[in-house]
Amino acid sequence: MGSPLEEKLRKRIEPALYKGRVIPQARKAQENAVRAIRARGHASVVFIASSLPMWRAQKLFALLRADARFDVHLALYPFASFQQAQKQKAMAELVEYCNANDLPYIDLSGEQQPGATLKRQLHPDILFYPQPYNFLFGNDLDATFFPESLICYIPYSIRTSTGEWVYRTHLNEIAWRLYYASDLHRKEAERILYNKGRNIRVTGDLMMDILREPAATDVWKPQDRPKKRIIWAPHYSIATNGPLHRNSFTWLSTSIARLAREYEDRLQFAFKPHPRLLTELYAHPLWGKEKADAYYRCWAQGANTQLVTGSYVDLFKTSDAMIHDSGSFSIEYHFTGKPVMFTTHDLDASLAGQNELGQEGILAHYLGQSEEDIVSFLENVVLGGFDFRKDVRATFLNTYLPASGNGTVAEAIYRDILEGLGFDAR
Repeated sequence: MGSPLEEKLRKRIEPALYKGRVIPQARKAQENAVRAIRARGHASVVFIASSLPMWRAQKLFALLRADARFDVHLALYPFASFQQAQKQKAMAELVEYCNANDLPYIDLSGEQQPGATLKRQLHPDILFYPQPYNFLFGNDLDATFFPESLICYIPYSIRTSTGEWVYRTHLNEIAWRLYYASDLHRKEAERILYNKGRNIRVTGDLMMDILREPAATDVWKPQDRPKKRIIWAPHYSIATNGPLHRNSFTWLSTSIARLAREYEDRLQFAFKPHPRLLTELYAHPLWGKEKADAYYRCWAQGANTQLVTGSYVDLFKTSDAMIHDSGSFSIEYHFTGKPVMFTTHDLDASLAGQNELGQEGILAHYLGQSEEDIVSFLENVVLGGFDFRKDVRATFLNTYLPASGNGTVAEAIYRDILEGLGFDAR
């Protein structure tokens, strides 16, 4: 955000620039790319992956890979916002995942010009990005540098925030396809995007498929007796101001750790922080690297506690309940059907800046505005089994994110790609 004068000039110049030149050029390039792919009957598809917890396109990847008309790879490269240690960890997790699942990939993390390397090695015709934001990687891997590719984006979470900053990005304006979770998201984007949302397809969210399937593995620490399993997933916005207005970690970090010890005989806790929380704690005047590392280490080493920084899919599936203040989790965890609590000291502030989906998703939770609320949730809902908001959660899903009667979300995206390229369904 520049000065008031710069912002005024931007609002005058940017719409004309996008409508008159950028978007028409992108559409022309897309038409040429589709014709070329259709003519040769084959396309190179690349998914850029930067964080394993954000990777949710495995089923779509498998569908495309099983189709001989597509050559499919992952390209691994960390977000520019990650600190060096986080970049290394993210890449190690992704490499391990790809190797374990026999997924073809290239690791671009050591490249000075990753975009050039990607073009040279894989020549992507279709390129999926992990996030839509400007300057995502800060180099020649951003969407700006691939005008010859068909840019696609599947949101890494079900968007609950609203406003220009959510939708008005260069990638969203010039992408070939944006695959959105609901008609509500499409209507919001149509009001904001210069392209009027013509590149949007409503398919549902891939996590709808994933979380309704059985768990692949039990990711919880073995215990000496059966215990209820609770996830605590704090958001990274630990400041007391800003657009997200979530700072539950600052007043719960000590309490939740203490409750984990007090309930050691009956409950098991998993600490699932937002990937960016550690970065924020390192920079926080009351925390810093040493204190933050020690806190994370305590969770990892406790008898009935564990630290989870990678994929959360099987963690969700094998849990009994969750406590959190995350926007995306306030929707996704509802797919499990299990009880969930949203923590906040200021409900109005938490709801502000949320779209209708985000607001109703939070209101379908149990609300934790004090430690007493959390204890009541643990005692009565989790341990006591009195889940009196179960029907409220089900009604929310049926209203805003009903299950499709025409196959999976991955299949819907796959069919749209085939149709967009003029390929016959098989």
